[in-house]
Amino acid sequence: MKPQTSKTERVIFYFVLVTMSISFLYAVVRIFTSPASYSDDVYLVKSDYLLMTLQALGGLFMLFLPTMIEKKWKVDIPAGINIFLLIFLYAAIILGEFRRFYFYVPGWDKMLHIVSGAFLAALSFSVITMLNGYDIIKMNPLFVAIFTFCFAMTLGVLWEFYEYAWDTFAGLNMQKYADAQGVPHVGRAALADTMGDLIVDAIGAISVSILAYFTVKYDKPWINALIIKKIA
Repeated sequence: MKPQTSKTERVIFYFVLVTMSISFLYAVVRIFTSPASYSDDVYLVKSDYLLMTLQALGGLFMLFLPTMIEKKWKVDIPAGINIFLLIFLYAAIILGEFRRFYFYVPGWDKMLHIVSGAFLAALSFSVITMLNGYDIIKMNPLFVAIFTFCFAMTLGVLWEFYEYAWDTFAGLNMQKYADAQGVPHVGRAALADTMGDLIVDAIGAISVSILAYFTVKYDKPWINALIIKKIA
């Protein structure tokens, strides 16, 4: 991490790193020791642990991604973004996948998606602000709002493509088209998770897009704290 990282950020980072690493190793072992199919006394099978392994591996990569971006492009990512990412990864992977919150806590997945939609929209606002040389006064507020929304929604759709690909080719359940015991949903219920994800992505994205519009139109600092800054 950066030398100037705050103590709070470091504590959260190492907590998530250690938890994610242990969870990854546990899931890898369980891939080889778990049965391949569900039964009355088997609630987790090889495919579940494979999904956990892939999620934890991706989470470990994401933990170090901000630092890699800062070094490669010489930018300073605000501490708020880093802390949000750490908490989000813990909620999505450790709680959501390993602790099965996606199945047993109503609305957990949708809550994460609405937050991620808002976060991606804030990220897109940061990107367009950088491209404009941080001079938001000269930007068209309507264009900024539309770009912010479309950028976030495009990433949300690409994520659903990613989940669908893994579910198709590896037999996973990333899109939650089946319940906790692997029983597939039928008909309209099979579409509910993906469509619900996209809808709440849109709600989160459009909320930040509106803030972006008024931030530019009236030069207000409502989301300026999330802007990534050039340091060189």
